[in-house]
Amino acid sequence: MISRSLKFFLPFLVLAVVITSAYAKKDLRLRQRKVLSKDLAEGCPVGGPSGIYKIKPLGLKSFKVPCSVEGWMTIQKRFDGSENFDRSWQDYKDGFGNLLGEFFIGLEKLHLMTKSRPHELYIKLGMVNGSTSYALYDHFEIGNETESYVLKSLGAYSGTAGDSLSYHLNQKFTTIDRDNDNHKDNCAQYSSGGWWYKACSVSTLNGKFHKDGRIKSERNGHLYLNGIYWTSWQQFDYWISLTSVKMMIRPKF
Repeated sequence: MISRSLKFFLPFLVLAVVITSAYAKKDLRLRQRKVLSKDLAEGCPVGGPSGIYKIKPLGLKSFKVPCSVEGWMTIQKRFDGSENFDRSWQDYKDGFGNLLGEFFIGLEKLHLMTKSRPHELYIKLGMVNGSTSYALYDHFEIGNETESYVLKSLGAYSGTAGDSLSYHLNQKFTTIDRDNDNHKDNCAQYSSGGWWYKACSVSTLNGKFHKDGRIKSERNGHLYLNGIYWTSWQQFDYWISLTSVKMMIRPKF
């Protein structure tokens, strides 16, 4: 026979078991989400340590990307000239390089990610003297391959580097073997890298790397501008070539 005291406490014991079980299930779900956020999330986790994460955006197979603690995904990086950016359309479509070094993530990935949800674009720039600056755009999106990965949207600009990308808005991507710019020649061939050229550019972050920060390239006896530049920050001095660039994106919500 159950004592009166046990009968009194029995409902509380049952309630305690139920609450404990609920918290255990919640803790399991949280631990599972932590694993997913590092291995199979759609984008970079926010609040996790910086590093290389495996993600799976909508419409894409899983792949690895560098992520910052604030949730920014690096999509392009330049800092030592170890990677050749003077590449074909197919290379820019698929992506190339080393995630631990210099690389470009690929236009097709960029299209699918920026199409599925609004993204911010953060660009960090550096000169050979150690000075840095940045540009932020609050709605970055590019088109599909049929549209030649056109620069569809940038949104509002803010930052310290000045706006050297809006000039290229609504321009198609051009590479050495796919001329989509408005110039009589192929701008990518002169600049030694693919970009959303117009006729030709006030910025190009995929140009030739010059480790001393100055352009000294020559073709047929003539100097030509093929560096890495963001002219609004350089007082429109095209002979300056930037020595570090990092392009990053992050979902707005």
